[in-house]
Amino acid sequence: MALEIAGLLEDLQERLRPLRSRLFPRQLLIELWDDGVRGQMLADGRPRAVRFDAPLPPLTCRNGMPLEREPIGDLIGDLMVRDNLMEAFVMAALPPSSVAWRVVEWPPGEPVPEDPLEGLRDFDPDSLRLPFSFSDAVIDIRRLPGTEPLAIVAASPRAVVEAWIQVFNHAGARLERLAPAQSCEFLGLSARLAGVSSRDLVVLLSQAPAGTRLLMVRNGIPRFDRPIDAEGLQLVEEVARSVAFYRHVDPDVRGVRMILSSPLPESEELGARLGVKPEILGPSPFDSLVMEGLAVPEAEA
Repeated sequence: MALEIAGLLEDLQERLRPLRSRLFPRQLLIELWDDGVRGQMLADGRPRAVRFDAPLPPLTCRNGMPLEREPIGDLIGDLMVRDNLMEAFVMAALPPSSVAWRVVEWPPGEPVPEDPLEGLRDFDPDSLRLPFSFSDAVIDIRRLPGTEPLAIVAASPRAVVEAWIQVFNHAGARLERLAPAQSCEFLGLSARLAGVSSRDLVVLLSQAPAGTRLLMVRNGIPRFDRPIDAEGLQLVEEVARSVAFYRHVDPDVRGVRMILSSPLPESEELGARLGVKPEILGPSPFDSLVMEGLAVPEAEA
């Protein structure tokens, strides 16, 4: 009798699971790189403790393109099953290496259309200088807060986006959104730029499995980003070289503020080299700025 009741309870829980997922929807934020994947659960708009961080199988992803869809999908699916996340809606950030972004002037008062390609019909594709065909690109457009005529255009090759959709389909995931990592990161950083002088150059250094990423922002506008595959003094020199180059092309820069997404072994050397005191992002329930930006509802982004 006890076994029969236990079986009935298990069957009832299985039947209630779809209803529970609709009444109390959970979301899974996923951040992707060429060599790793990170996930964090979101419930009621708040990040939860359930999370995972794992390397991708070797040689399965290059320049943001998943070359081996099934092994990557198997890994993501296994991680979701392990943490009981198969009913969650997935929002994922594309690998930064698969995205090119540009800041463009957007007509004041004109809304961003549902079809971004239609919105860019009056732009000269050559002026965007994308490293791939404009006609084969998936475009994301977001206005920059506080800068009425400006918007950030992020683009990825359609083949890359379709390949990641195949990966999540193989994983059995309920994919709700794919977004550019750079747009998400900037959105997460924007809330921390209040009070920063328009003449200060903000230098953000974020750590990822493949190395360090550098993002420069001035006057609330992202200006330049690049990956830095270096450590120690070489990392310090690469960052210093990038800052010096930007200050050369933008002589209105008055000072530099350096922000670290997490402590770096080279922070002391970086501060001495640039004459600044590096700031470490304060405690956050999110595992990264990318995830923080990814969690912002699209209507509010």
